Amino acid sequence: MTNSDSINMKKKKRKNKNVYNLYHLTIKNIKTMFRDRGQLIWLIGYPLLLIIIFSLAFGFSSSRTDYNLVLFNYDIEDSGISGNPANYSLLLIDILETNLSNSIDIIGTQDNFTEEEAIELLEYEKIDAIVYIPHDFTEKIYFGMEPEINITTVPDQIAETVIYSILKQIVDNIIIYHNGVNPSKINSEMELETVKITYFDSIAPGFVISGVLVCISQLALHFAEEKKNGTLRRLSTTPVPRSYILFSGMFSQLIVAFFQTIILLICLLIFGAYFHPNANILLLILIPMLFAFTSLGFGTLLASLVQSEETAGLLAWFIILPFQFLGGLFFYFESPIMKFVPTSYAAHAMRMVMVEGINTWNAIGQDILVLIGFGGISTLLGIILFQRKTAIL
Repeated sequence: MTNSDSINMKKKKRKNKNVYNLYHLTIKNIKTMFRDRGQLIWLIGYPLLLIIIFSLAFGFSSSRTDYNLVLFNYDIEDSGISGNPANYSLLLIDILETNLSNSIDIIGTQDNFTEEEAIELLEYEKIDAIVYIPHDFTEKIYFGMEPEINITTVPDQIAETVIYSILKQIVDNIIIYHNGVNPSKINSEMELETVKITYFDSIAPGFVISGVLVCISQLALHFAEEKKNGTLRRLSTTPVPRSYILFSGMFSQLIVAFFQTIILLICLLIFGAYFHPNANILLLILIPMLFAFTSLGFGTLLASLVQSEETAGLLAWFIILPFQFLGGLFFYFESPIMKFVPTSYAAHAMRMVMVEGINTWNAIGQDILVLIGFGGISTLLGIILFQRKTAIL
């Protein structure tokens, strides 16, 4: 056997031994965490408490004072009437947009929506009604005939009645103004198979991310306890690389985060949170796991700096709270600062998959790459800092 072969065998044995040590350190950390029942209760209890509170507060529909609709005006064909062939349909729309803007909000027309897109919005109750003005609306008023308007509303008797009454009153006034005869005919029906997306449904994906975010605190607390007990000091005297000590803590937390994600998704189902029929279950698990990697990256930074459990817990929440609220987990807002908060990317990806049912790379690819980038950079910095002698003393 040559010297090079002997050196390669020694390197291979050393590598295998390090992997073996990493495995056993990870198992040791998992057992330590599961022995601490208070920590386990906190990992599940905190996000579960948020789910219960927000479910009770926002899980039900509230009263409405304004109604959104998409309007399709097909009264644009020339019927031989002098002047504007769509005079009365345009008058109707103008009254809705100017005099009744506090009650009726026309969010789109055939210029920016297809009928299929409008129907999908109605099915998920993102609008309250679709209004169709037929091609002969102005013509029938002009020649003293009975004009018609067709309405499809959400399964809400109040919404149907309000929208019907408003349109009926406006059209009848237009007819009376023109010739005083033949009141309008408003055909109204409800779209019965709809999905009501409540405020609780829209923020439900954020609860999973919020639960995983606690990993920052747990990893920092774990290593602070290891320092206090002298475990890290003893491990530093063994051939195990310090990076492996750090990785073992991260791997154990990732395993806990995986089961935590499963439990929280089940809890959301139990509490009636909406899951789109096209939601990809694997992505609903993968996205929180990627964010767990990001959170643990920040946890490694804290683990390399703190010396006591009290300091670890305090500093961790200086990261967790801004990430929760500035990342839009519980409410959405427009701000440039969200671009620098990893929770905003995780929450967006979860909402796209869970609520919208959109699983394409174009929709969530950027979010995934940003999460990997945040996690990689923070973990690398944490490893560098953890290599210092003071990090384990």
